[in-house]
Amino acid sequence: MNRIFKLGMLLLFAAAPFAADAQRWGRVQGSPVTVYSFTENVNTAPEVVNIFYTTQGEYFRDPLAPRFILIDREGKWALGIGGYVQVRSEFDFDKIVDNVDFLPSDIQRDNGPSTQYQMDVSTSTLFVKLVGRSRLLGDFHVFTSGDWRGDGKTFHLLNAYLRNKYMTLGYTTGGFMDLAAYPATVDYGGPCGMTFYRATQLAFNLSTDWGLSMGIGIEAPDINATENESVSVGAQRFPNVPIYFKYQFYKNTHVRVGGIVRDISYRNLVNGAERQKVAWGGQASALVTLGDFHLSGQYSIGEGIGSLINDVSNVGVDIVPVPDNPGDMMMLLTDAWFASVQYNISPSMFASATYSQSNIHSRKGFAGANPDMYKRGQYLAVNMFANLSENLQLGVEYLHGWRLDFDEHTYNANRVNLSARYNF
Repeated sequence: MNRIFKLGMLLLFAAAPFAADAQRWGRVQGSPVTVYSFTENVNTAPEVVNIFYTTQGEYFRDPLAPRFILIDREGKWALGIGGYVQVRSEFDFDKIVDNVDFLPSDIQRDNGPSTQYQMDVSTSTLFVKLVGRSRLLGDFHVFTSGDWRGDGKTFHLLNAYLRNKYMTLGYTTGGFMDLAAYPATVDYGGPCGMTFYRATQLAFNLSTDWGLSMGIGIEAPDINATENESVSVGAQRFPNVPIYFKYQFYKNTHVRVGGIVRDISYRNLVNGAERQKVAWGGQASALVTLGDFHLSGQYSIGEGIGSLINDVSNVGVDIVPVPDNPGDMMMLLTDAWFASVQYNISPSMFASATYSQSNIHSRKGFAGANPDMYKRGQYLAVNMFANLSENLQLGVEYLHGWRLDFDEHTYNANRVNLSARYNF
């Protein structure tokens, strides 16, 4: 008992300085979020809080600024914890898609059940964001986030990076993407012809005062290939290199062009030789605002870029075996696009429609050797979103998908989605 008493007294004295500091916390008024400061001398939200808003993501799925923020005593650092809880309800009819995301490549091709009901919460997101100002980095933020889409609905990393005005270092969405132009969908996967991937990277960008921005980066390669007993795709030797140029005419209106170069290494198991292929991709996208209408679209084309495109990344065609030449591999030409229109019905409600398509082009007898292989996907989404409050958003959506194989057989599926998302 005496030892327990001494240990308790020791912990009490050790905690005393922290208890004294805790009394100096004060809630900051005049801020759109709830801000707590480590000093009672701060009565208004420091300017560092604005960094949470100026660094919000451009994509529809990116979380909003955190609801609660902690500020240090000097008002130079701030820590926010936030995210959202999202519940989606899905009903498939007249054929099903064997995935919680509506991927044309996963449309049912047999005579199994033609209807299906699913619910999903795995896209709910949690993030921690540190923002600050320093002489070396200027205004910067450190961001890490994840959802529950790991195996067995475990935590799955989405972002972990440091970013300032000129540089991004860490793991996040890739440079061969135009997030601001991407359409809003209840379906988490999004249009089949939209480029989307994540990579560990070091990226540099430069913005000018007259609307022009540009960027270049190096990204860790992640190859999605089809292998057989004659070929093997393993460790890669060089990073991916994306580059882009963007011109902003005015708010929510821009054009963007970009490209990417990839080096794909594989091993010929017939003769033991190491081989390489140079993959490439080009892209053009735009976002135009006309009153209450937002028009957006993107077109991408390239060889060896299948893993960078929605849906095509599901079928392993960055590099494939040559059918009549054991030990040799080739890249297939892929092109993909989407077009979307959004109408803002009111400040708290909008509706949108999106059509998208992705295509894999055969060469050297690939189609004949793989007749039931996915050749083309098409994706149609029509939806409406309503913000019932500052933090609660509801959505309803109809989806129709087509899958065309190299043997020219076509398969269709339909889905109705409902969603509720609460930001915190």
